[in-house]
Amino acid sequence: MRALIFSGIVLLFLSMNSYASDSAYEKHLAKGVSALELGVYKEAIDEFSSALREKPDDRTGTLYLGIALSRSGDVTAVSSLNKALSMDPKDPRTNLELGIYYYGRSMFEEAGDYFESTVRLAPGTEFSGKAAEYLRAIRKRGGARPWTVNVAAGAQYDSNVVLNPSGEPLPQGISGKSDWSGVFNLSGRYNFLQKNNAEGSVGYGFYQSLHAKLSDFNIGRHLFDVGAGYNLSPVVGLWAAYEFEYVFVGGDGYDSAHTVAPSLVFREGKDFSTVLEYRYRKTNFIDSDLFSNNSDRSGSNNRVGVVQNIPLGKKVLFQAGYSHDEDSTRQSFWDYRGDKLKGGLRAVFPCNVLTEFNGEYYRRDYKGASPLSGDERRDREYTGAVSVTKPISERYSITVGQLYSKNKSNIDVFDYSRAITSVFLSARF
Repeated sequence: MRALIFSGIVLLFLSMNSYASDSAYEKHLAKGVSALELGVYKEAIDEFSSALREKPDDRTGTLYLGIALSRSGDVTAVSSLNKALSMDPKDPRTNLELGIYYYGRSMFEEAGDYFESTVRLAPGTEFSGKAAEYLRAIRKRGGARPWTVNVAAGAQYDSNVVLNPSGEPLPQGISGKSDWSGVFNLSGRYNFLQKNNAEGSVGYGFYQSLHAKLSDFNIGRHLFDVGAGYNLSPVVGLWAAYEFEYVFVGGDGYDSAHTVAPSLVFREGKDFSTVLEYRYRKTNFIDSDLFSNNSDRSGSNNRVGVVQNIPLGKKVLFQAGYSHDEDSTRQSFWDYRGDKLKGGLRAVFPCNVLTEFNGEYYRRDYKGASPLSGDERRDREYTGAVSVTKPISERYSITVGQLYSKNKSNIDVFDYSRAITSVFLSARF
């Protein structure tokens, strides 16, 4: 008799505990669904995680957790979604959500498989209708032109005409002369590979400036590049690029350069990524009447760096980076070690107005004694820039920009400031 009473008490306790557990699960699940519908993904993730602590193997809670993680851009979403699919491979909602996850990561072949499964499993439903929309978008991408052409033309006022298109100072020192110039830039790209996790493209660019007075400083450039990338996983990507550049100043050859630049990309979430970069550049500077000792700068440059991309809401992206580079040339007084800090903010305002703010601090310590002063040169360069771009139509846009740069050097001839005001009309074909 006592055993029966004891057994009854145990069963009653377990029943009450189970009821309490079910109640807590349902509350967390309901709160999570509400947060998910409102777009408060962090709260939704917390609630669904709490629900799964009450019922660890619940398929509904697992699916909703995967959806919330996917919407927040968290790459771990695929684990929850795959677990939910393993519990019910024929569930159209789970197949749809896996398709959306892979579509968001530009893995269109994988996404298409899940969308097609959704259409097959639930024809005539809201799920299949949504999947069909994504399938049409994927087919449209596949039928898109593999090439693009960009043309930009405009004018700029330069308070100190000293730079070539790559942003490197001309070697004779600082002219201190200002001038207006017309600028033309043509670039084209052909995507020869876009499949699964791999992509590849080849590009060409032509730049030309024509000064109103200082025609000896007209800059021209030809740039050829080829690049390829591969997604090792949804989280890690590998990219490599090669460039050949030829620059001429005043109609004469100025330099030619070969550049190899591999990088490793870590995606921590939607638009949130860390990029590890390496660049090797071999440059051959060319002597001319205007730059008689230009070839003294010929040599190589090695640079390593890291860039962090941080989204601040849907329409604002912050970027911060650091790099270290070393230049080795024919003359020791051109050799240097450099450290650069940079930061930038990119924001889209109402009417699709794109505004970009960028700032840099670049420290260069030269190794050999300068023939101009007998001292080892030390430069500290500060640069700030802002640009505003307004689309005129789907194809055309106009950009207004302002740049200011100040270089502080212990050698007077390299101590300068510079301001550039520019306006460009761009077209994309």
